[in-house]
Amino acid sequence: MLLIRHAALAVALTLVAAAPAAQAEDASAAELPAIELSQCARFTQEREMADLDTTLKSTGYFLRRDDALIWQTTRPVDDRVRLAADNPDLPRALKVMLPVLTGLLDGNWEALQEHFAVKRPDAERDTPDAWQARLVPLDDAVAERLERIDAAGGERVETLKIRFANADRITLRLTPADCATLAAETETP
Repeated sequence: MLLIRHAALAVALTLVAAAPAAQAEDASAAELPAIELSQCARFTQEREMADLDTTLKSTGYFLRRDDALIWQTTRPVDDRVRLAADNPDLPRALKVMLPVLTGLLDGNWEALQEHFAVKRPDAERDTPDAWQARLVPLDDAVAERLERIDAAGGERVETLKIRFANADRITLRLTPADCATLAAETETP
């Protein structure tokens, strides 16, 4: 179960198929929505595993602490991972993908554009309260596994839809949460 959880988390962090390129032009960082920094949120995650014809569902929350992101799964298992570059127990794949997740949560489009072509599939209809962005990997090695990430939200990222080359998908829905409450939950053994 721990291996499945780590795989699911790695997949979530690997966050990106493709609408025709003619429909969505690359966006400059200045054209992308300003997003408030998410210090914490509750999440629901659905991972569709195409080869097993099944969907795994989980819930939990994340909380920023110092230079780390605490990723707490509460259902179906209770498990906590400290996502930080200095965590010696964190698998290398997760360390590599950590900047992608934090870039998405922070709305740091410039950092994301170092690794992804950021497209605005419906830019003419986007507003600060309702926007969409599609991230397509620039690196061929990443593109062999990851097709795209679709992000949507308003003041914050609210939904991430990750599509993998093997037809697996992850949908991550984020909802605002009271950080003090989550901190207290995190401190409880």
